[in-house]
Amino acid sequence: MTLQSASSLVVPEAYTRWLESRGLIYQLLVDFFGRKPSLSLVAQWCGKRQMNVAAEMTEGGRELKRYLCSLEPGKLPQICKQETQEYTRLMNERAAREAANRGRAKEFCNVLSDVYASAGVVFKKCGEEADDHIAIELEFMAVMHERMLYNCFTVRSAMELLEIQEAFLEEHLLRWTPKFCERLNSLTESKLYLGLSHMLEEFLPQDLQMLRAWKASLETSATSMS
Repeated sequence: MTLQSASSLVVPEAYTRWLESRGLIYQLLVDFFGRKPSLSLVAQWCGKRQMNVAAEMTEGGRELKRYLCSLEPGKLPQICKQETQEYTRLMNERAAREAANRGRAKEFCNVLSDVYASAGVVFKKCGEEADDHIAIELEFMAVMHERMLYNCFTVRSAMELLEIQEAFLEEHLLRWTPKFCERLNSLTESKLYLGLSHMLEEFLPQDLQMLRAWKASLETSATSMS
């Protein structure tokens, strides 16, 4: 597989499925952790062909797919109403923010603002989401993925984007999402939010492992060519 717009970067077969799936997984998590589960959002993912690709990566993803695909169209309005109430209950401002989960002051979100700015990312927010909100942090990873996939013209540029993502997972998302997921798992019986929680807690460590592996592969290739 050769990355689009980056003919000099060839991706080994071992990483193609991961690269095809991770962007979809991040987008799915952003959609459901960042927005109330409206009828249009649930219907969009129920019928999305790419859901099959994203679901293959984790047991939580397969769990979520089974739930979404089992929903009867006639019952969707009532189900979405129930899940919206659950979203409001579970995703309050403190519960969904890194600062609260790590016991940091609210000003901690300024740290995230600096990270985004240094990567050249500015978010167009729909509401008043803080920069350390789970959906914003996941969206940052989605943006970095898109840049890496479609705008890398050299091994060096790919490595830079890999390192940004690796550091963000290590220093932020993986520092607090285990606690976040533990809380969701203990507070809800919603198949939607349990599936999302299980997917998140499985996927992020896997994603870090794959980032490290691909980075090592690129380093080896660069060394052999020098």
